Amino acid sequence: MLTQEEFEILVLLYAANIDGNLHEDEMEALLNKFDAATFEKMHKQFKKMSDMEVLACIKENKEKYVSSDADRQQLMDSIRDVIMADRRQAAREGHLLRVISKLLN
Repeated sequence: MLTQEEFEILVLLYAANIDGNLHEDEMEALLNKFDAATFEKMHKQFKKMSDMEVLACIKENKEKYVSSDADRQQLMDSIRDVIMADRRQAAREGHLLRVISKLLN
């Protein structure tokens, strides 16, 4: 089971990496938002996981950490902030926002 912070880091890493690349600006945005040790732990874990494993983990933990509309909106806002950190939104990233929004509902 993940902590709230670990869950959010995992979701945001997945979002930032949807174009196949964790851009420096996206990484910086994540590092500014979270404790460095927790971020590094989750980044290492994320790199070992397949997309299916990440999605399963998100689905498994969403009830605990994203239980209200306000929680979902806050997480979606954080996702937008991270994927826009490189100042461009690829088509895949726009699609990801729709997928994650459905996953979190």
